[in-house]
Amino acid sequence: MSQDERRAIFEAESHHTEIGLAYLPQIARQLHHSRDLGEPFDFLTWFEFAPEHESEFNKLLVQLRASKEWAYVEREVDIRLVKQA
Repeated sequence: MSQDERRAIFEAESHHTEIGLAYLPQIARQLHHSRDLGEPFDFLTWFEFAPEHESEFNKLLVQLRASKEWAYVEREVDIRLVKQA
């Protein structure tokens, strides 16, 4: 799909950015495009949150997975790292 078609879904239809903004500042998000990483995927999204905000993070994931662009996700890997005190 063309970049314009992708952007139309991302901006006009899915409201992906708005979904993420609703969870700030408890959940921070960074988007890394594959051209920056040299990897065989479109992008990598890195989330950071304190353990007490995990339920909010799970709600965020439900909303993102229900967005239109999620229909184009071929593979998802959910890796959760916990910083030990």
